[in-house]
Amino acid sequence: MAHINLLPWRQAERERRNKEFAALIAAVTLSALLAAFGIWSYFNNELQEQNDANALIEQENARLDVALKEIDSLQQRRDDIVSRMQVIQDLQGRRPVPVHLWDDIAKAIPPAMYMTNLKREGDLITLTGQADNPNVVSSLIRNLDSSEWMGNSAVNNIQQDISAYQAAPTLPQPTAEGETPRPIYPEDSYVQFVVTTQVATTSKLPEDAGTDAVAAGGTP
Repeated sequence: MAHINLLPWRQAERERRNKEFAALIAAVTLSALLAAFGIWSYFNNELQEQNDANALIEQENARLDVALKEIDSLQQRRDDIVSRMQVIQDLQGRRPVPVHLWDDIAKAIPPAMYMTNLKREGDLITLTGQADNPNVVSSLIRNLDSSEWMGNSAVNNIQQDISAYQAAPTLPQPTAEGETPRPIYPEDSYVQFVVTTQVATTSKLPEDAGTDAVAAGGTP
């Protein structure tokens, strides 16, 4: 029986299988590396796009903040202009008020009364003077309240330490030293008073106030 030596063939087969295994390992490793690189590239690209989107959003937000500040500034300027226009219109509408006030005050002062001081602070008018008696002061209050331009009149102070009303001044005789004393006048017995009255607001003013303002070149 002939003997066949199979060792060289087995060795060659083993070497071939080893080469195939090494090639397979290299191919799998290369494929894994390529796959890992592809996955990394994909996610890196997604991350870059997300970062770009975030940066774009931040830029738009910054531009929006600037626009909002400009809008707030414009709104504030608009409110200031509207407020100034309202003040101007109110002043234009109230221009004829002082003329009517002084005219009505002059008409409201009854006889046997005179004013020593007249002061206006805002819409409050204070009248100080002297009158024959408290009834004359009451007539002044009624006359002021009957005006379309004033109201809420009141007596703040009145001194009622008065004596009998004298119709004419008395001229005393000269003294021994030749000095003539001061005559006694009826006003010396007058009651002193302080009266306040309120100027009517623009909404309560008569309609002719707006007409007068237009005639004067203003706006009602």
